[in-house]
Amino acid sequence: MDSCDDFIHDVTTPASTSRATTSGAPPDEVGRGATTSESPPDPIGPTSSTGGARPDRTSWFQLGVVCFASFVAWTAFGAILPYLPLFLKDQAHSSLTMIGVIASMYYVGTLFFSSPLGWLSDSIGRKPVIVGGSALTAVAMLLFTTTTNPLWFILFRLLEGIGTAGIGPAGQAFIADITPERDRSKAYGILTTAQYGGLIIGPALAPPLYHLAGGGLDGFYAIFYFGAAFAAVTTVVMLAFVKEPAASRARRRARAARGLTERERPPYRSVLTRPILAFVVIAFLSHYAMGGWEVVWSIWLDHLGASKTYISMTWVAYSVPMLLAFAGGMLADRYNRFALMFVGYTISALSWIVYGVTTDLTLFLIVNVIEGFAIAFSYPAKQAFLIQVSPPRWLGTVTGIETTSMQLAGWLGSLTAPMLYARVSGYVLAIGGALALLGLAIGGPTLRGEWRRITEVGDRRSCEELDTLSGEVRPDAASHPPFGIE
Repeated sequence: MDSCDDFIHDVTTPASTSRATTSGAPPDEVGRGATTSESPPDPIGPTSSTGGARPDRTSWFQLGVVCFASFVAWTAFGAILPYLPLFLKDQAHSSLTMIGVIASMYYVGTLFFSSPLGWLSDSIGRKPVIVGGSALTAVAMLLFTTTTNPLWFILFRLLEGIGTAGIGPAGQAFIADITPERDRSKAYGILTTAQYGGLIIGPALAPPLYHLAGGGLDGFYAIFYFGAAFAAVTTVVMLAFVKEPAASRARRRARAARGLTERERPPYRSVLTRPILAFVVIAFLSHYAMGGWEVVWSIWLDHLGASKTYISMTWVAYSVPMLLAFAGGMLADRYNRFALMFVGYTISALSWIVYGVTTDLTLFLIVNVIEGFAIAFSYPAKQAFLIQVSPPRWLGTVTGIETTSMQLAGWLGSLTAPMLYARVSGYVLAIGGALALLGLAIGGPTLRGEWRRITEVGDRRSCEELDTLSGEVRPDAASHPPFGIE
């Protein structure tokens, strides 16, 4: 790379909504960061989905494979999740505290492994990390059928968390690597639609599986067998059809050409810019409730007299609106990603407060649906916005850091929610909603300012800022004009 302009194209992700880049450029060029002057050639490779670091078109087949695999995996996940606390209480005779400890181990696995495995996907490639994580998840689900000793479940849940840590950050970075900016929110929306399609099918299949196996221990085991089989299918599909993104390979070659080792970790102080820190804060404070939800929700509903079928239906009521996430992604690619994210996350936080201050089972279902719509139109925007402010060569690292913050909060929630539940009952869910609002209040102003900067001045940043984003030094650009050799 001989100019800072080249470096800009390598390190930043152009804003498809930028008003500053639209002058004199045809509509389909705006999404690739076109300006009024001709863009220099990509220093890593041609701008194509097959050979370049910045694909000019989405690899729809690869996206379809990932979406299918995610649908299958989330079907398995959705079948098990509502029943795990009840299985631990009824069959393993676990105390509420032990259920919290077992649930927390999932977050321990994702907490300690999301960031390293996200960085590993930057170093060795996305596919091996994703496939390995999926295989480990299948094994962990199967292990639940080997014993009813709750002490073993601590290990099994930890393995499941490590598997998720392999799939999550690397998978998010994979989507970013196969999509240009103009399609990115839509791609995340389609992926989310597939995932929540599985989360609808899974809980709906769980009750008949449970009853067909005769209920009791055999009924719970049937659900775990189903989940393990579906996770194994996911692993095979991804191993056979997923290809390593060209962008990921190209960036590793470029780093090697600059003398950087494949295993070199970027300094976190240079990756954690203010916008990324804002995302981390919001992720942390909004996911405390999720940790409490996993432990408390089914038990809280059971305490209120809800049937197992009703408990499953609450997951379905939330998940059905999420099928519209693809539409939320299309809106985010055309309009304000920050606004969609902020409004949706605010509605979700208020929903948690409602869950904690009422015992009306009908109202629960209504709010589940409202929250589902809110997340469907906010999550794709949030994920694409995060990628937009992240250095492309460290996408796996950044998504891993954000995932780590989520899992740390979930871990704390799963440990403390049972203790709080014993004292304040369902109000613990309202506490989670209040924390989510606090996170938006802290991180919102920074992200609003960053979005304004993107839409007003585009992504042409100073060389110094880009050096900070990438965590690398470029002394050869020091004597060049701000935007390269003219």
